Amino acid sequence: MRKPQAFDQLCYNMNTGKEFPLHILPDVNFLVSEKQVTFGEHTRPHRINFYAIIWFTEDGGEHFIDFVAYQIKKDRIYLLAQNQIHSVPADAVPKARIIVFSHAFFLSIEDYQLRQLFLPFENQGIDVPLHKVENLQMLFGIILQEYSSYNNYKLLFQYTSAFLTNLGRLAKQQLPAVVGSDIRLVKVLQLIHDHFRTNKQASFYAGEIGLTPKRINEILRQKAGTSISQLINQLLLVEGKRALFAGLHTIKEIAYDLGFSDQSYFSRFFRKHTGMSPEQFREQYLKEEVLL
Repeated sequence: MRKPQAFDQLCYNMNTGKEFPLHILPDVNFLVSEKQVTFGEHTRPHRINFYAIIWFTEDGGEHFIDFVAYQIKKDRIYLLAQNQIHSVPADAVPKARIIVFSHAFFLSIEDYQLRQLFLPFENQGIDVPLHKVENLQMLFGIILQEYSSYNNYKLLFQYTSAFLTNLGRLAKQQLPAVVGSDIRLVKVLQLIHDHFRTNKQASFYAGEIGLTPKRINEILRQKAGTSISQLINQLLLVEGKRALFAGLHTIKEIAYDLGFSDQSYFSRFFRKHTGMSPEQFREQYLKEEVLL
């Protein structure tokens, strides 16, 4: 398997006449490194076209995932999914071990619970307990050794799946809403992720798993402290912010794409949950780009 070259691609923003960064992993499926690696300008918000496992090995301020700040802590692992917005507003990138793979590689993962780790409902990271660090380091070392020598795709997939399995065990304790033992909860999260644009009623999701809307919301509140409407709103806001940042579509087009009947409805929804209008959010990031 050919070793990849990762780089930063600029995409045209039709609303501003500027270009925004898209970090890509072109024509390959996999990359692993224990050295400081960037895929372009890391301080600016950028969209990624791959999946990433970032294991920080030192404390180092904060980074942003989908415009929300998270602490960079030693032995904390973050999982990023394709199309998420990321930035590290620091001159130097904190030391980290990274595993990066393509959408095709991700689709090869058959265990739905491992795929759940990359859903954008929980981004705060997974802390590796001290007594688990050595085991994960060994697994990472095996992946790195294979990648650096024979680079066999099948083995890299097996080793990475084992690594994710270990992360999943930790996530069950730290992020039960994302990776839990209740199969109904796991299924409804995936359904919401797949259908939040077109189906915003709890009855749709409840019917898909054979429960009443009241019962599925009871399970969500008990296990995750949330509800179907809150999860849908979370994804609508994330996707709305991503689209506003990219600037490839008008606000009216974004509203319709997210399933809102008109732009004013989307604007009221956005202001209610963020305290600013879509226009103000877009302008805020334009100003930051000017300062950069």
